[in-house]
Amino acid sequence: MNEQERAEEHLRTIRRLMERATIYRAISAPTALAGGLLSLAASCFWIANTPPESDPHYSFLLVWLLVFVLTAGTNTVFLVLDAKNRNEPVFSPSMKAAFKALAPPFLVAAILTFLFAVAASDPLNEATLSVTWAICYGLGLLATAHFAPRSLTLLGWGFLISGLAAVIAVRFSSNHFLAMLDARNTVLFMAWTFGLYHLLYAVCTWPRAETGT
Repeated sequence: MNEQERAEEHLRTIRRLMERATIYRAISAPTALAGGLLSLAASCFWIANTPPESDPHYSFLLVWLLVFVLTAGTNTVFLVLDAKNRNEPVFSPSMKAAFKALAPPFLVAAILTFLFAVAASDPLNEATLSVTWAICYGLGLLATAHFAPRSLTLLGWGFLISGLAAVIAVRFSSNHFLAMLDARNTVLFMAWTFGLYHLLYAVCTWPRAETGT
């Protein structure tokens, strides 16, 4: 395949993705609802069931990795069902393009999560992880801006700005990092971003899932 053919195929893929923006939102709205509810439930569970004397490092990781697995599984089910309804392969050229856009920031998040998981428990770990996840997730959503609906782009900006704002606020607080980095505030940050942002997104997009706006 020469450069011109490769460019034409790329343009066709982008066109298909833009035409399916409404479908992506129709799928992501219930996924966002599931992810938001799971995040809020995980936050409440962690706060209510983690004793002050326990090491919160690994319990924090386990709870939120479980939320990620369940949310990703829910999204996979929706994608597979949609592909079957449209008589298309799950890993169509459009889906491959979406995964390529999401891969870099998600890979960064995965590597940093692994590094923090094997590191010794540290008061900074949970807060650093939560901000890293928010920023990488926001960057991943923004990477799909050229074919995703505008609502996903706005959600991406919400996560990115919130993550950066948390870093700036903590950095310039009177006690620097230690002023805001206790485990409870970190979980509240996760509830606010991955919980409430996703629920707000689901509420705002679900009624208009078939309008393409």
